[in-house]
Amino acid sequence: MRPNPLERIPMLTLRCTQKLMRRLKVPTKVETLAPTTVLGDWYANLIYARPQQLVLCMNERSLLLVLVPAREGQSLPNRFRASALSLLHRIGVPSRSVEAEASAMSEINLGPTANRRVVGCMREAAFALSLEFESRRFKTVEEIEDYFCEYIYSPTDYRHPGELAVELFSLASSASTVARIH
Repeated sequence: MRPNPLERIPMLTLRCTQKLMRRLKVPTKVETLAPTTVLGDWYANLIYARPQQLVLCMNERSLLLVLVPAREGQSLPNRFRASALSLLHRIGVPSRSVEAEASAMSEINLGPTANRRVVGCMREAAFALSLEFESRRFKTVEEIEDYFCEYIYSPTDYRHPGELAVELFSLASSASTVARIH
């Protein structure tokens, strides 16, 4: 049986800064496809946080933040996926929606950044993270991610990323329920 060319492959693009693309040895001119996930694409940048390097990943639609150790570049997409799904569970996204997002994230491509606003928010977050790492207020990466779910940015009209993400999943769930009824 031939694959249906109209059927979309479940995927998203982890849109990396040039610094991270060089580190991962990914060509800078890569063709990307539209995401199939509720939250859309994610952006990623390499940051230096003593004692380790981290990859700061930020969602394009909600500005949720996920931190992944920078080691082993080949496994970055899988480690990012696990961290993002864990965060979705922690902020209260229903399990069924997280499972659907996991399925939609089954293919993760690496590509260049495309949205300067998100890149600007990542820079702001990186600066705030450097202050948090210096203060040593948080014991785990998960505590820092949870803290940044409450951080506000102007592109989201100063809404909390965690609340916005939950709302996006709620809207997607409502839309799929309506589609099934009709």
